[in-house]
Amino acid sequence: MVQRIAIVTGASSGIGRATVELLAQNGYYIFAIARRMDRLEQIRSDNIEPVCLDVTDAPAIQVAVSHVISTKGRIDMLVNNAGFGQLGAIECVSMEAAHQQFEVNVFGYARFIKEVLPHMRVQKTGCIINITSILGKISIPGFGWYAASKHAVEALSETLRGEVIQFGIKVVVIAPGLIKTEFATKEFELLETVNHPPAYQKLLTALPRLLTDEPKAPGPEIIAKAVLNAAKASFPPARHALPADSKIAVISRWFLGGRLFDWAVRLKMKI
Repeated sequence: MVQRIAIVTGASSGIGRATVELLAQNGYYIFAIARRMDRLEQIRSDNIEPVCLDVTDAPAIQVAVSHVISTKGRIDMLVNNAGFGQLGAIECVSMEAAHQQFEVNVFGYARFIKEVLPHMRVQKTGCIINITSILGKISIPGFGWYAASKHAVEALSETLRGEVIQFGIKVVVIAPGLIKTEFATKEFELLETVNHPPAYQKLLTALPRLLTDEPKAPGPEIIAKAVLNAAKASFPPARHALPADSKIAVISRWFLGGRLFDWAVRLKMKI
């Protein structure tokens, strides 16, 4: 059997690392991509090849994908996962920070998609999995720029699915809810870099309340399993939301409507 070849971005920790390790256990050869080479070296193996690059570096991405093709001859799966969360009130987050949010979370995905698609079209097969978020369908105070970037990825994924299905290429969105990783810690570190006037003190106090259930949240392995299942399925779901909080939030938003849902969120946050 031909060994399946995968590219996974954001592979040094959390969902990306769990995905790389699970795919390797299931016979894939993975090019594990991230900026932190020291972290990548920890998972190097016969089936895992670390590649150090920044997803905002288009020439480096071209070189990396060319390397995959020259050494393996094919690309069966792309898992777009690299990203970060810029917290802060819309008024207060700088436009430079907002642009960077989109450069990584949206255009970082797009750069890899544009590089792998020509090869997948020739193969007439392939799977692109875009990791979004519970906030790809809803948004809440303090998460505006991050949510906007994930809404954008959802829209791009839906469009892309219709464009490439004729070539035998699957496009899947996996939307995690609360997962126990380093991600939230990094979000709050970035929040500290945003200058908020006293008028937003209630919001700043409220944001940590949204993560009170994180100790009980599942680990990134649940998302890695969803990635593997989507890759193996002939007809995977177009959008897979998990764990339960992600599904419930989207259903609640639909059931309650915009105003009531916003009120319920503000009530939970006590703002």
